[in-house]
Amino acid sequence: MEADRTQIAGLLLALLAGVFLGSAVAVARFAYDGGASGIVVAATRTSMMITAIAIGLLVTRRTFRLPPGLFPLALLNGVLMTAMTYGNIGAVEFISVGLAALLFFTFPILIAVIVTVLRIEPSSPLKLFCIVLAFVGLAMMLGASAGDADWRGVAFSLVAAVATAINAVLVARHFGRVNVFVMTFHFGWVSLVVMALIGLTLAEVRLPETPGGWGGLFGVALLQGSAMPMYLYAISRIGALKAGMFTNIQPVTSIVEAWALFGELLGLLQALGGLLVLGSIALMQWADLRRRRRLTAVPKADQMPPVASLTDGEETR
Repeated sequence: MEADRTQIAGLLLALLAGVFLGSAVAVARFAYDGGASGIVVAATRTSMMITAIAIGLLVTRRTFRLPPGLFPLALLNGVLMTAMTYGNIGAVEFISVGLAALLFFTFPILIAVIVTVLRIEPSSPLKLFCIVLAFVGLAMMLGASAGDADWRGVAFSLVAAVATAINAVLVARHFGRVNVFVMTFHFGWVSLVVMALIGLTLAEVRLPETPGGWGGLFGVALLQGSAMPMYLYAISRIGALKAGMFTNIQPVTSIVEAWALFGELLGLLQALGGLLVLGSIALMQWADLRRRRRLTAVPKADQMPPVASLTDGEETR
């Protein structure tokens, strides 16, 4: 069925986006070790992404226009994208890759809080248990990484987490019928303007000074620039909460790659925490599939009109 194929595509892209985003965080270390500053890394990534999307839209002769009424929300999401990108990648300039990834990945919990408090989508004890289980796993992975952390890196990661949660809910509620590349293009150019203002007024602008630094700079741009459209597509099709849970693979990817590339040791608690995160993802997906099958098994004559749900990737009116 078309709906099942859409669900599978959304889940796979959410998972792949998590791997790419996790790899980008690890690769960012090369850029910083090579002399680049966080705002340069984030702005390079965003400029390459919107350039590629613009070329693709022109080649396919698609419109750049957003549906009426969505432009103000696109501006807001562009600002949120700045915090997501600059915060997530910029944190690695001040703290370890593993700690940055773990702090950032409090955002699925924040999504759950938002959708539950605002009653945007239904919850259940099992779903809440999965979210708590993921949080416990992340806390375990934090383990020995906490130590003496630079407060700037911690703040960057937490601001990025809050922005990601709000962005996810807004996209799922208001941009479900918008072409993902058109949506990302508008978010991206707004974000680039905000980053330019930050670079001119607040942040230090430093280009890489080594070949490894340049490789890290463009590696981050390619990985994160590719992941963002995947992630936005996923949450527009399968919902903010489910997409957020599937991209929980990001901190696991970051920690493993940081250990392999830079010798950041993966301790026992971090390994066990990673297993808990992956287990919570599998359990939540199983619960959603079970609920969907139970609803479709009800005879049509007894069914109530379908309720829109962000978890199922539908737009709530």
